[in-house]
Amino acid sequence: MNKKLSSFGTGILMLVVLFGCAAPGSNMNTGGIDGLSAVSKETGGAYQPKLPPGIQSIDAAKADLARLLENRNILFGITFGSGNYYSERDLNLYANQPHLAELNKGHTGGVSRQYDSNNRLQYMLFKRVAVLDDRIEISPRIIFSYADLTDVLLSVTTSKDKDPYIYTVQLRDQILFHFHRGDLSGAQRFADDLFFIQQAQKKQRDERLALFESKAAEYRTMAVKPPVTEEQRKYIVQANALNQKKDYRRAIDLYLKALDIDPVSYPGAYFNMALLSGQLQWYKSAITYMKQYLMLEPDAKDARSAQDKIYEWELLMNR
Repeated sequence: MNKKLSSFGTGILMLVVLFGCAAPGSNMNTGGIDGLSAVSKETGGAYQPKLPPGIQSIDAAKADLARLLENRNILFGITFGSGNYYSERDLNLYANQPHLAELNKGHTGGVSRQYDSNNRLQYMLFKRVAVLDDRIEISPRIIFSYADLTDVLLSVTTSKDKDPYIYTVQLRDQILFHFHRGDLSGAQRFADDLFFIQQAQKKQRDERLALFESKAAEYRTMAVKPPVTEEQRKYIVQANALNQKKDYRRAIDLYLKALDIDPVSYPGAYFNMALLSGQLQWYKSAITYMKQYLMLEPDAKDARSAQDKIYEWELLMNR
């Protein structure tokens, strides 16, 4: 269905890799402990993030994140969530070490891996994590992009188990951040900074959508549609190639670059980004992109199937 065109952290970072297994802190306490007892019962004992004091811009929130993760006293772990988000192989298996090493290429600092008696991966230890303008990066292929925040319900939860990492911030199904039991304030600040970035990005998205609606209305009245430029064509061809390689995140980035040049000259980009976002389980983004496609091409041959995908994603988003 693809529409084709003719500052580094110095804290110790424990990356607990438990694909498909229970994450540290998965036995959530609904009563609240260690400073979370004051949280309302309506939130299940979870801390709900708020706008951090003193932060006035996305850049300031990102800088605060960098300072937080550079603190030598901050210890936190990362667990990959359910599903094969990073690889189609079971990277827990000792036999798949070469594939896991490939995923880790380009990281900064040392890394070690610990396996249990069943040759299952328990965790990886990294010495550095990079806080960049658009993402938090453990390695070039193990990242959390701030763009992923749009559809996330942020909170800090806690558990009763004896694992040292008991405060958890879950970001989709793919990745969870677990903070050391002695660092509730760090977990809350981490969530607050991400919450600020999330809210700012939502505002920007709504503003762009309002502007797009007027452009789409104008596009529908055009007898001669605007052509795709050569620069756009380059990005679209590259995005299609990445789509074939199942590198969906980078494919979306390239489609967006093409649309930055002209947001209406290639409606198929919105269709493609909707499907790719659905593959990544970014259902709210998928719905938005497909609605934009239908704004531009309400009479397209695939308009019926496009609308049906929206219904499907609306169900999945609310599961």
